[in-house]
Amino acid sequence: MFAKSSLDSLNIDGWTTPPSLNNSLLIKAANKISKAFVNGEIEIPQRSTLEQIHKRLQDAFQSKSTKGLSRYDINNSPWVIFDRFTEQKPLMEQWWFFRFYTKLINQTDNYRLFNALYHSYLMSYPFEKKYIAEVQSYLRSVISKTKDRKIQNLGAEILERKTLVKNIHIEMSAELSSASNIEYYLMKKNLLGSLSSSRLTSVVFETYLSNYLNAMQSAERSIQSQQIISLTDFTESNGKLRFPELKIQIVNVLLKATTFFPIQPLEKEPLKELVLKYFGDPRVDLAGWHGVDEEARLIFQSWLVEKTMVDFFNLLSHVAQTQSDADRHWKYRKRFWNAYLNKGYIVEAWVALGPRAMEQAPKFINGTNHYASLSGGAPEHSALLLNIGGVWITEWSHSGSYRVWDNDSLAPKPYKKHYSRDDLITNNDHEGAHHGNETGGWQGRLSSLIHDLTGLKVTSKDYMND
Repeated sequence: MFAKSSLDSLNIDGWTTPPSLNNSLLIKAANKISKAFVNGEIEIPQRSTLEQIHKRLQDAFQSKSTKGLSRYDINNSPWVIFDRFTEQKPLMEQWWFFRFYTKLINQTDNYRLFNALYHSYLMSYPFEKKYIAEVQSYLRSVISKTKDRKIQNLGAEILERKTLVKNIHIEMSAELSSASNIEYYLMKKNLLGSLSSSRLTSVVFETYLSNYLNAMQSAERSIQSQQIISLTDFTESNGKLRFPELKIQIVNVLLKATTFFPIQPLEKEPLKELVLKYFGDPRVDLAGWHGVDEEARLIFQSWLVEKTMVDFFNLLSHVAQTQSDADRHWKYRKRFWNAYLNKGYIVEAWVALGPRAMEQAPKFINGTNHYASLSGGAPEHSALLLNIGGVWITEWSHSGSYRVWDNDSLAPKPYKKHYSRDDLITNNDHEGAHHGNETGGWQGRLSSLIHDLTGLKVTSKDYMND
């Protein structure tokens, strides 16, 4: 803490009057309300108070008189030197300001002031500015010369973290690219918690995201897995996005990176749920996907084909287990359509749920139910709409026939909110009943038809076995 003798001995060229302490206790009392805290023991005064401190510090710099500055002003001055408070340049960008400022503060080992200056530097982290080197050099100088035990201890931690090194954000982002756990790494660097909103944290993370795809492409498989899982997990904290302004960049790199290796369910499922939560289903509404790269969106839509198929298979299983009059042949349909799904032939898929199935949807659908409603048939019936090689096909949860449209203009349109039964059966070009499950009767006929229309082939070995 500044001693009065320190202020009395302050000597700046051309200045004769040291700062006044008259109002310090009054200002402290007035600013005890609505304060933000950094690093537990650092208090940042509210904006209106900072504006007053900035004005007094600006006046002192211009008038060459410190008489209007209180001890409170000086102790909290680090919070006003980097940011713009008026139409003028920030104080740190004004000629000779930092020389004046260091003479103002360097005559004492004041832990509170040093800590505030260091954290203000982290919060602002002006790496593009030339003056950052002066700030870093000054802080290192204080650490090397101080006799204050608290500054010495904090200084040792700072030097170990290397946060006063030139362009440290580049080094940290490179280390982050090979880290097994993003949150643990940033916590170790003391860049989370109260410093989650610091500019150093955001610049490190932005630089990491900018290099993410290049790093992932050349990384070992174990690192790729750790990075996908860790970034997915880190993106959200306590049910909210950590960096909402970066969510588009995050989803772009995460989804594109999954093309570099065969992604596993442990990696895919949490990412799928995260993307659905914050971007929605692009098949239903593209509004939430504004700004996302088309490549990333198409990757995700291909995942949703798989999810839709799984949901329909779960529906078939649920129907078979809960309804005595249900079609007992659901497992053959599952095998058949799984054969096309596993070969990547199904490019679009959508489900229409009958009233009873819609009511029971939470029992067999994982996550939010975005699917269409279905009317005009039995309340427990539902339908699956598929696009395989440009050919549209409808399949049913119960004993309904399959229908095929090779004329796109007459086929049912996907992703609608509601269908009638007629929408999914009329104007078809081909249809057939599910006869001969165990011998592969209908499977052989339908697979041959799909092959004739699209050139896409599956064999009986693919669809007759699990």
